[in-house]
Amino acid sequence: MRTIVRWGIGLICATNAIALQAQPAPPTFTDLTGWWSAEPIHAGESSQVVLQFSEKEGKPTAQLSLPAIGVHAVPLGTVTLDGNRIDTQPLSFPLTWNAERRTLSGVLPRDAVPVYDIPVEFHRSEPVAKPEPTQWKVEPPKMKWSVQVGGPAWAGLERDAQSGLLFVGNEQGVLNAVDARGTIRWKFPTDKPIRGRPAVIGESVYVSSDSGFLYRLNKRTGVEQWRARIDAGSPARIPPDQEKSRWDRYGSSVVADGQHLYVASRDKNLYALDPENGREIWRVTAGDMMTATPAVYRDLILFAAFDGKVQAVQARDGKLRWTYDAKLAVAGDLVVSGDRVLIGSRTYELIALDAGSGKEQWRRYYWFSWIESPPVVHEGVVYTGSSDAVSVYAIDVADGSLHWKTPVPGWSWSRTAVNDRFVVAGAVGVGATPGFRSGALVALERASGAIRWLYQEEPSKDVIDAKKNWGFGASPLIVDDVVYAVDLNGRLYAFELGR
Repeated sequence: MRTIVRWGIGLICATNAIALQAQPAPPTFTDLTGWWSAEPIHAGESSQVVLQFSEKEGKPTAQLSLPAIGVHAVPLGTVTLDGNRIDTQPLSFPLTWNAERRTLSGVLPRDAVPVYDIPVEFHRSEPVAKPEPTQWKVEPPKMKWSVQVGGPAWAGLERDAQSGLLFVGNEQGVLNAVDARGTIRWKFPTDKPIRGRPAVIGESVYVSSDSGFLYRLNKRTGVEQWRARIDAGSPARIPPDQEKSRWDRYGSSVVADGQHLYVASRDKNLYALDPENGREIWRVTAGDMMTATPAVYRDLILFAAFDGKVQAVQARDGKLRWTYDAKLAVAGDLVVSGDRVLIGSRTYELIALDAGSGKEQWRRYYWFSWIESPPVVHEGVVYTGSSDAVSVYAIDVADGSLHWKTPVPGWSWSRTAVNDRFVVAGAVGVGATPGFRSGALVALERASGAIRWLYQEEPSKDVIDAKKNWGFGASPLIVDDVVYAVDLNGRLYAFELGR
């Protein structure tokens, strides 16, 4: 028996020794050096991700590239190896080496793709060259006129159909009323930046500003009728180039249902006001600040906050009816289309909900891009701009399927303007042109997304040196055959739309 046991033990030891000899050695940095590429898929969409491992100043390092959004060779830091486990610091990207397949696999880091755990597998690839900035060689539109409105403008344009007056607010806190010939008819000072689009309702124009007030003005004369406090003390906006910025570029506009006015605030409150005198009827407090304009659906008011919560309350008393969690900030306006409400989220998704119940109907994923641009629905198609995807999208409102996607020169954060033939989008840039983020106004064919014309004013040296945004950050308007748009130099333009 002892002989058999010894023989068995010896056999086990020999087998283990063979297994240890057959086990592949863990990778060295030399095995990793070079280029690796992957095509991760999420929600039916894929996008290329590239890694490069190289030695810099005697240290093993890794760099990340995202060609879809023009990001090239972002340093992840120093590479560490622990058996088949690979990581980078200070920006962590854990990966596992598969010796048999000679691949690197893991999950995309949350700094690149929030919320979702998206698996990724890298394979050896050829070097990926740094992309060259696009040369936008497109004919410009014919300009009818332009006028200076006194300061950079982020708030979208509004127009009164009766008088033809255009309303534009600027960073100096002045609301300008401009006629169809480009003459400024009146101005109204609010003393603080205007970030919410003015709204014409009846014989009045309503505008809010960072002064903390909503103003009701006579739309023809600019005479103030009342003002109402709609901000009980929100923190100051932190510029995007500073630490802890929340990128809250815009502010809520006003909507009405015939009974009340509704406006969301950065102080976390949704306000219902009496249109006659601005008296507060009720308020509802959200979990975070709000910049999205609320929407009216039947007897409900729909609103969303930077904590990702979308809520519906009763118009008469503010009582909660439903809540939906979009996970991350909803910064752009809510838009109702039929029985749906459309929202853009910083989860990189455009989301359609049943407006009556809050039940999700569909999602559309925009790789590596927040969706701040308020949706515009025309003949069953949703049109939005995007952030780092630097593209305009056309999406079927019924199921979220993609009709087309067209790259544009810069961040298209604002609402597009749409008619039967065209989609007009503003784009914001930073730095010199040509660059990967350039300011412009672009007209696209609605059916195909093909670019028809593009207008661009090169930034000044001061703007470039100060790394200021330039281009068109405010929502444009199409009126008949004319496009109206205001830029971050504070100039309002009227262009011929073309045919």
